[in-house]
Amino acid sequence: MRTRYPLGRKESPPDARDWNLIDHIPASAKLGEQEPVNVNWPFPGDTLNQDQTNHCVGFSMADYLINLPINTPCTNKDGHDFYYACKVLDGEPGNEDGSYVRSAAKALKNMGRINAYAFAPNITTLRWWLINKGPLIMGTAWTEGMFTPDAENIIHPYGNIVGGHAYIIDELKDGNLYGIQNSWGAYWGVNGKAYISESDLSFIFADGGEALSAVELSATMEKKPASILEIIIQFILSLFSKEK
Repeated sequence: MRTRYPLGRKESPPDARDWNLIDHIPASAKLGEQEPVNVNWPFPGDTLNQDQTNHCVGFSMADYLINLPINTPCTNKDGHDFYYACKVLDGEPGNEDGSYVRSAAKALKNMGRINAYAFAPNITTLRWWLINKGPLIMGTAWTEGMFTPDAENIIHPYGNIVGGHAYIIDELKDGNLYGIQNSWGAYWGVNGKAYISESDLSFIFADGGEALSAVELSATMEKKPASILEIIIQFILSLFSKEK
């Protein structure tokens, strides 16, 4: 019998105000190149575990913050807290029916952890961003076959769709396998991570999938104190403004 892990991602309703990730890629970029490439953005932390909750959206936020290129340490408690912050934005405080990837983006922005976010329209854009910029938060359908990785630690989307799930993609191996950092504890996959082929990821992405990335800010980032010269200049400018 296959283990059923908790899901909890709901498909975000369309919103014309969303930024398109392709608009943040240089025009000179060579999208769609399929040469073998290996890119791994390390996950320098313990695998998180959402337990038997529908809080995967909140945990995808925590995993995204943990993952390099900017490491902001997070705990299971953070994952749960992030989920409840999303539910406030959903207009359903405390509700346990899952949340939206867009709510995750808005919550991270409201918390000051990111200053902008955008959605990838296709796998080609997702692939370029992963290789050149960093991880993405994914929201996709989840099938029966995806709960259990095979002997090579790869998942396959066979069987019925049983819900939606949020997770992060942080690796591309041999130009074809995408690394999923999950929030089902260390016993899923290998230390909480498994892989999915590009064709299978494209298949589930086409069914209302979402891929979100952002410009992330370090939690320890502080405003640089003004220098003495800057203070003097600001004082002089204030005097001129008072005279007008």
